[in-house]
Amino acid sequence: MTSLPGKAGSGMPGLNTGVSGNPTLQKELGGFCEGAMVGMVERVDGTAKNQKVILRMGAPDDLLVVNSTFSVAVGDCVAVAPPGSVVGDSVVEQPRLLDEVLLGWTPNPVANCAVKLNNLVPGDSVPSERPEKEGVDSLYATKVKLTKEEKSAIKAEKAKQKAIQAGTWVEKETELTTASKKDIKAARGRAKKRREEGEDDIDTDRELEEAGTSQY
Repeated sequence: MTSLPGKAGSGMPGLNTGVSGNPTLQKELGGFCEGAMVGMVERVDGTAKNQKVILRMGAPDDLLVVNSTFSVAVGDCVAVAPPGSVVGDSVVEQPRLLDEVLLGWTPNPVANCAVKLNNLVPGDSVPSERPEKEGVDSLYATKVKLTKEEKSAIKAEKAKQKAIQAGTWVEKETELTTASKKDIKAARGRAKKRREEGEDDIDTDRELEEAGTSQY
């Protein structure tokens, strides 16, 4: 923390501003947050005033839940302080989304607004300085390249969230598609390999089911 001295002879104490209130000190420290990472929004639950944001931080099963009032949408890549990172002089215990003030970006940092870095991928480190807007190659202008399956999953999740908010969502059982002979043969090989690696409860049917298919 840093303090501004009171006016001489005024008898007034110094003003405690912290790093966020001193852009010069922010720049010298190389940012207000250490360990900030990029997370991609997988789902947003709740209302705008009390929403729960589910973020993918790397692998599909590497998820982080953040409570935030920042406006975000499924598919956004945003700056987040994961547990163990440092904001100011405090170690983060509960993950939080970051704005430009907390990141120490200067000049004129934007407060209370999620930092979106759509040219980076989940798990990347957040830049220590605000990226410059340089046409279509800018971090602000380019979206993360998603696979066809990921785009379909995001579209389905958006539709689901809209239906939940409207009160019309009905949970459906997952329907398995019939696997081809080639897929069944490949599944047998994968199941055999997994059994050799020590998975006793794996068989061809389960291997196919995990892939969303069935022999029948």
